[in-house]
Amino acid sequence: MNPNQKLTLSADVLRALHSSTKSATRIALDDLCTLLGVDATPAREGVRPRALRREDVREIVRRLDEEGFVDAARMRLTLQGFALAASLTSRRLMPLSLVGAA
Repeated sequence: MNPNQKLTLSADVLRALHSSTKSATRIALDDLCTLLGVDATPAREGVRPRALRREDVREIVRRLDEEGFVDAARMRLTLQGFALAASLTSRRLMPLSLVGAA
């Protein structure tokens, strides 16, 4: 994977874990791979088609764990990971000036 693909996959992993946090469900690595569209077809003659692999997702989760954004043992976002994932979603945040006025 090139660095751009790794960044894109990292953002997708953070978004998927953020949506599972909002729905209060635990997500396993296999579920995460399914959500991200990992091709689970077995290799024929030792060759797999060029697509997202489970190993790629596992590597990204490991690296996000090392950087402190994901708790890989529990497959949960840390506080820093939650903040980063929330900033990656399309939902707009309410300005603090409006929050204080209410």
